[in-house]
Amino acid sequence: MTARFERLSIVDGILLASVLAILATFAFPSAADAQVSNKTSLVFEIKNFPTIKIPEIPTYQMISDLNKDSEKVEIVETTSQLAMVPSPAPVPQVTAVVQSKASKNLTYAPNNGKVPAKKVGAERVYMHEPEIRAYVCPKLGDKCNTFIAVLKAENGTHECTRDNRGLNKNGSIDIGLAQINWKPGNPWHSFEQLQDCKYNLDVALEMYSRRGFQPWYAYTKGAYKKHLPAVLASAAALEKAKASETVAAAVVN
Repeated sequence: MTARFERLSIVDGILLASVLAILATFAFPSAADAQVSNKTSLVFEIKNFPTIKIPEIPTYQMISDLNKDSEKVEIVETTSQLAMVPSPAPVPQVTAVVQSKASKNLTYAPNNGKVPAKKVGAERVYMHEPEIRAYVCPKLGDKCNTFIAVLKAENGTHECTRDNRGLNKNGSIDIGLAQINWKPGNPWHSFEQLQDCKYNLDVALEMYSRRGFQPWYAYTKGAYKKHLPAVLASAAALEKAKASETVAAAVVN
């Protein structure tokens, strides 16, 4: 028997080994299936492994677009909020009150720039020298006579409602006893206010307290001087009459 196998050639040996291997496969099928099953399961698990997604790194353009979108949202929200704010109530028109000792209760409409019709005839209002003196002299002391002389040079008629419309080249108008300069749109005084005798004198006294007699052309040019003698004579006559009244009252008593 041994001698018979020894006589087999190399080719016959290879064929015999192949046959034995095939027979072993059929003889032990479970081992082969286990190996195939394991290999198949391993392949299945690898194929179904979840894919990991790497997030995209934001670029400069993406950040810029995001900022623009945020600004748009803020603008829309701000606009909607503004739309919800109620409009303010209209401011009522307040009538100005004159701050004058002589006319403190006088109310007037703000200056509308319109010049009223010129006063004529019985519409004219006057304040004569004795009344003017009684009103301003206690406030001016020894300058009272000069002040009255200036008024005479400026006005000349003691008319409170007098104005020089049409004479000033700049379109302004001088009004009243002291010829206070007024322009359309003047926020301080209305035309009608300056035609009030005592109001006009109050304005003149205020001007004098700040600048002396400099605001009046009749003073700076010396025109008042020709009226001064008559004013002094009138003052002396008034003082004499006052003294006589005092003596008469003493005699009666």
